[in-house]
Amino acid sequence: NLLEEIHQNQRKLRKTELKVLQAQINPHFLYNALDTIIWLGERGEYERVVLMTSALAKYFRLSLSKGYDIIPIMEEIEHVKNYLVIQKIRYDNKLNYQFDIDSEILGYLTVKIILQPLVENALYHGIKDRDEGGNIRIIGRKIGDVICLIVEDIGVGMTKRQVENILKSNISTSITGSGVAIKNVHERIQIYFGREYGLKYKSELGKGTKVYIYIPIKEELSFNNFR
Repeated sequence: NLLEEIHQNQRKLRKTELKVLQAQINPHFLYNALDTIIWLGERGEYERVVLMTSALAKYFRLSLSKGYDIIPIMEEIEHVKNYLVIQKIRYDNKLNYQFDIDSEILGYLTVKIILQPLVENALYHGIKDRDEGGNIRIIGRKIGDVICLIVEDIGVGMTKRQVENILKSNISTSITGSGVAIKNVHERIQIYFGREYGLKYKSELGKGTKVYIYIPIKEELSFNNFR
């Protein structure tokens, strides 16, 4: 009974920690998006105002996900697409992006809000300050009994030491310090799916970075009991 009580308490603690992590909506991102909408309105670019406002509304709706922590991959992809629509309007020619997602994986389940922090990291640390900008590519594949999602950027890259430390650090993804730490994304995946899953980094200074996200193939809707 004592062991069961400890187990239940640990589970509650983990769920509480995850709720806190997933509630970290970056206020700077929201402020900058709204500021851009006002600027576009003042310039009379009403089509872009509608596009950005719609993307922002969808972005936050998918962030909430009706309180679910586990969602279909198609919703996770839609979430990060809306984020990129917003950032593309803000950074224009500095940012390009593509999606290459196998349709067969879209119905499987994932922990929510794992792609956006990685894309944010690629944008703010890999692309934003480059004169020529950069490119982000998001790939999704089924490899045996594992799903691999990849966030690849052509940006400034990282040193070997930075790669070794990124999953150990609580440094935020954003330059303002208000984003979700990469370490937290890695830990959330491992809490739900096991320590054999999570993030792996490959990077070359001056050329760019690839982040590999490994998750198991899960279809059971019972995972949505984690709410």
